[in-house]
Amino acid sequence: MNEYLRKRESHGEFKLSSEVPDSVFKESFRLNRKQFSEVHELIKMDITGQECNAQKPIGSEEKLAVCLRYLATGDMFKTIALSYRLGERTVSNIVNEVCAALWHRLQPFYIPAPTVETWINIALDYERKWQFYNCLGAVDGKHIAIRKPFLSGSSFYNYKQYFSIVLMATVDANYRFTTINVGSMGRFSDANIFANSSLGKMLNSGSLQLPEPKPLPGKNTGTPYVFVGDEAFPLMPNLMRPYPRARVIGNYENKVFNYRLSRARQTVESSFGILTARFRVYKRRFECKLDTIDKVVLATIVLHNYLRTDILSNFSIQDEDDEIAYSFDESNFSSLAPNRSRSSNEAFSIRQNFTECFNSNYGSVDWQRRAVQRGQCHYLRIFKLGYVVN
Repeated sequence: MNEYLRKRESHGEFKLSSEVPDSVFKESFRLNRKQFSEVHELIKMDITGQECNAQKPIGSEEKLAVCLRYLATGDMFKTIALSYRLGERTVSNIVNEVCAALWHRLQPFYIPAPTVETWINIALDYERKWQFYNCLGAVDGKHIAIRKPFLSGSSFYNYKQYFSIVLMATVDANYRFTTINVGSMGRFSDANIFANSSLGKMLNSGSLQLPEPKPLPGKNTGTPYVFVGDEAFPLMPNLMRPYPRARVIGNYENKVFNYRLSRARQTVESSFGILTARFRVYKRRFECKLDTIDKVVLATIVLHNYLRTDILSNFSIQDEDDEIAYSFDESNFSSLAPNRSRSSNEAFSIRQNFTECFNSNYGSVDWQRRAVQRGQCHYLRIFKLGYVVN
């Protein structure tokens, strides 16, 4: 063992973390001391090493600190290894082990399998905060830059001309992830990725346990609950996308629908932005194995939900505004390509029902009409409306 490694307990960076102020601690690990202790208690049994006669194992708290340092900064394993006085391979193994433990222990609490009651509560939140009825969440997919996997050819080479895997997810009205699918090869088309994702398969098979159709305001017949997405997704009975530009120009009703959909859909853009701003590991191209990348992405998402839940339990509009405001400037994901697939007549009919509702006296509101007429339809201009409009 190199001599500098022997001084890990006395001179390593983990020793310094106990001395820094609370603000520096949170900036370094993205968790405050209380949250760090809570997460450690949940996963310590999975990451505690076996003692032996040769040397004392690395402590579970130090392992969590090393992993969070990587997630929060995106530094290379070599840099973190020097800072914590560990071997580079040791840091790699710690990140792999702790990320797997974070997902295993936190997922049942913070990304549980959705039930009918869960979907109904999400829909009520979207109606209250973003004025989109029967909405189960916003869906989007992003390319995550990676190093070309060995012997992979062009399998991971995407239309943006770099190697990537795809993260596809849905979020609720409070910027928390509800379903995720990670690991698809970047070369696949958007329609192919969605169709083969867990969400797409369950939507097509009808096994997602969605609530029964509910009438829109002013309507007598039931309308299915839907997800909202952008042009990268197909129009389906349970998935609404905006009208194409050719059908919006000179058409006020379609413009209103697109405006209301963009209000609801911005939650997923904000969620990805907050995720990237908080965990700067996404700022660099991933250099590790595909299996480790999947574990890192899952760990950051479950930690994101853990922190969002803590914010909501101690709700502060100012804190949430500040968090969302910087997320747009920090986001470094790449969007999926527009979708060109044909849609069914049923899907067109459902979108028309939403359009008629939003333009009727039952579904429209004065601030919406004035905003559309002024051309203020972009979601960056309307965050605070989500808090003050009943």
